[in-house]
Amino acid sequence: MPLVMFWILLFLGREELGFKGIIISIAVWLGLLAGSVFTTGGFLYFFIAANALLDIVLLIIIFGGDINIPLR
Repeated sequence: MPLVMFWILLFLGREELGFKGIIISIAVWLGLLAGSVFTTGGFLYFFIAANALLDIVLLIIIFGGDINIPLR
């Protein structure tokens, strides 16, 4: 799910991120992917977790002013 959400968030946030933000996000994602390809073992779990964290950052950037987070 985080893999699909990354590309959907890039599409939805193309105006807020701009060309430079999209290129940086894709470069970070490709770096995570390359790290998971060259490393064996449990790094795939770290790739998915880092991808989910990247999705959360994109959500905050795109919808930052629109999200209400109740503290109760």
